Amino acid sequence: MRVKIAALVVALASLLACTATAWGATPPAPSSFTLSAKGKVSQGVTVKPVMKKQRTIGLVVFKVRGHTRVGTVLLGTFSGHPSIHWNLKVNGTTLASGAYEIDLRVFVGGKPSSIPGPKPSDIVISGQSIRVT
Repeated sequence: MRVKIAALVVALASLLACTATAWGATPPAPSSFTLSAKGKVSQGVTVKPVMKKQRTIGLVVFKVRGHTRVGTVLLGTFSGHPSIHWNLKVNGTTLASGAYEIDLRVFVGGKPSSIPGPKPSDIVISGQSIRVT
């Protein structure tokens, strides 16, 4: 009987250790974020994520029409409630007129991770004007 209990305790301990390691390896994504714009493309937008732990974050930008990926923007490493300016450039080029979906993601090794992020935001650029929808 003691052998069975000891084996059960060892099995539970190893299961807990594996689970804790797996959870620790997955950085939690920001719980939410907002985008705000002053109205002109030249002024860019402000990204305000809500984060519990320090993480490297960035944006994944998609064209709304056809949901084609435009590219990624690495914002940096932050924690808490930072206010981050983004100049609307992706791969060195300012976004053209159109509607875009902006996803905030945790980045690992300079690339977006598979960890689900908060609900995306949309922006619309028309000439030199921008609005968050």
